[in-house]
Amino acid sequence: MDLANLFTNLMWVVYALAFPFLMVLTLGFLTSGSYGDVITSYDYYGLTMMIYLITNVATYSANSFMEERIIKPNLRIVHSPVRPWLILFSKVAATFVFCSVTYIVAGVILHLVAGVNYGGDKTWALLLIMLLANFLFSALGVMVCTAFKQESSANQLISLLAALFAALGGLFFPVEGLGQAFVTLSWASPVKWIFVACLRIVYDGDLSVLLPTCAVLTLLSVITLLISIRLFKGEDYL
Repeated sequence: MDLANLFTNLMWVVYALAFPFLMVLTLGFLTSGSYGDVITSYDYYGLTMMIYLITNVATYSANSFMEERIIKPNLRIVHSPVRPWLILFSKVAATFVFCSVTYIVAGVILHLVAGVNYGGDKTWALLLIMLLANFLFSALGVMVCTAFKQESSANQLISLLAALFAALGGLFFPVEGLGQAFVTLSWASPVKWIFVACLRIVYDGDLSVLLPTCAVLTLLSVITLLISIRLFKGEDYL
C-alpha cells in the first residue's frame, strides 16, 4: 500500500526523476568554466545534487506517514493486530525503495547524458553509502512525524533541517571560504562526512572511509528508528 501510493503519485515520481536531471544540466552548464578537467562541473553537481535529494527523502516518508488522503487506510492499520514497529518500518521501507529506485535511474541517466563520474569500478561503494544515507533520512522523516504529530509542522522542520545540513555540508558552496570556525561547525552535519567520503571514493579511490561511514549511518538509523518507536502512539498521529 505505502509503496504503491508513492509510485502512483505522478508528482513525486516526476520530481524524483526530473529535478536532479534538470538541476545538474543547468548548473553544470552555467558553471562549466569554473571547474577543471579532472572534476567537471557536471561531476560536481551530479554528486552534490544527488546527496541533496537524499536529505529531502524525509519529506517522502513524512507524506507517506501523514498525508491526508491516506489517513483512513493508516487508521485501519493502527487498529489492526500489527506491532507498532512494523507500521513505522513499512513507511520507512516504502520510502527507501521508492527513492532508491528513482534516484538510481536518475543517476544512470546523468551518467549516460552528462558523463557524470560516479566512481567507475568503485561505484558500488558510493552506492552503498547513498543507500544507507537514504535509509537514514527515510527514518528521520518518520521520527519527525512521531514527534510533531502534524504533517505541516513535520514538513517545515524537515525542509529546514535538509537546507541546514546541505549548507553545512558544503553542497551549495565551499564552507572553507567562511573561516575555520564554520569549517569545524560543518562537521556536525552528517551531509558533510557523507560528501567527503563520496569525494574520496570517487576521485581518490579511497575505500578506507567506507566502513566507518557505513557504520555511523547504520547506527544513526537504528537510533532514529528506536526514538520513533518510543514516540509512536498510532491514533495521535494518523
